[in-house]
Amino acid sequence: MQQESKKQFFISYNKADLTWAEWIAWELEAAGYAAILQAWDFRPGFNFALRMQQASKEAERVIAVLSPDYLTAEFTQPEWAVAFGKDPKGEKGLLLPIRVRS
Repeated sequence: MQQESKKQFFISYNKADLTWAEWIAWELEAAGYAAILQAWDFRPGFNFALRMQQASKEAERVIAVLSPDYLTAEFTQPEWAVAFGKDPKGEKGLLLPIRVRS
């Protein structure tokens, strides 16, 4: 993958928070950033878990859309774990949690 085509953000969310995730993606893209969002970028029929893992590795940063649904979902932890593993102290800002519901 060429560096100039690399997406800046992968938005990790639970389906209950799709509206929030799309709003975040729209705002980022309006500001000139590129985002990967499951609802927009994942094709039906592809290996969902593998595509999530690839997206979290391909993007420079991961935005975790935090809510009670996100924190109890089965597939969200691996999405943000890649960014956390690259920057466990948070010094590079690779994992950006955004709480939308509590």
